[in-house]
Amino acid sequence: MQIQTALFGELTISESDIINFPEGLPGFKAEKKFILIPLEEDSPFFYLQSIKEAELCLLLADPFTFFTDYQIKLSDVVLQQLEIPKEDPPLIVLTILTIPGDFKKATANLMAPVVINIEKKLGLQFIPEKTDYKTKHPLFPEDKKSTEEGK
Repeated sequence: MQIQTALFGELTISESDIINFPEGLPGFKAEKKFILIPLEEDSPFFYLQSIKEAELCLLLADPFTFFTDYQIKLSDVVLQQLEIPKEDPPLIVLTILTIPGDFKKATANLMAPVVINIEKKLGLQFIPEKTDYKTKHPLFPEDKKSTEEGK
């Protein structure tokens, strides 16, 4: 199957590559089918590309690469929605990035990660009821010394 993208032009994808987001994503409720494209092999960065809207492509990152103490607790309801087995869950957790003009100032939305059952190709953006995380955590914390020198 062929899809049009703003970043990659025309792509040939397989039906088995499509990840279904039955509830869409907040802000994009009508978009329910996406593909996950690694930035490059073994990279912590991915593109989440809509298969219908060429312009809808989100940059995601593996939060555990940048925030080693990051934790989320998925509710039983979410586990059921994603058809996640209790033993050896085929789970990917990614965070949506916001990129201002300078990539070094990129932020990650740790409050609402994208969670995907990679075997069943089911996904959702998980928004917990209670969390200490925010929507804009710096991906690359500023060097403490340079911050102090700038004061």
